[in-house]
Amino acid sequence: MDELDKIAIRLRHWIGHNLEHIKAYEDVAGKMFDSGMTDASNDIRQAVDLSVKANEKFESALSYIESKVGKHVECSGKHEDGHCGSSHGPHTHEHKETHHRHS
Repeated sequence: MDELDKIAIRLRHWIGHNLEHIKAYEDVAGKMFDSGMTDASNDIRQAVDLSVKANEKFESALSYIESKVGKHVECSGKHEDGHCGSSHGPHTHEHKETHHRHS
């Protein structure tokens, strides 16, 4: 496996990992909104937007790499939700599975 393959795997992991965090951020933002803390909720929602934009950039970089290597790069180790898990050791923090969003 060459260096570009390793970077593609890392990018794929970051994308999946960020999605987990985005779900948790949205959950917290919803709880804060429900508690009447709208300013803090809005701050967290803005952080969600930034995280989504970061993932878009990671996806763009991944697409560029895969176009250069001429193949779709997959990782060998995956988490239960299907995202790459081989480039990052054991997690020391919790991930929430709930998804809470206000329109």
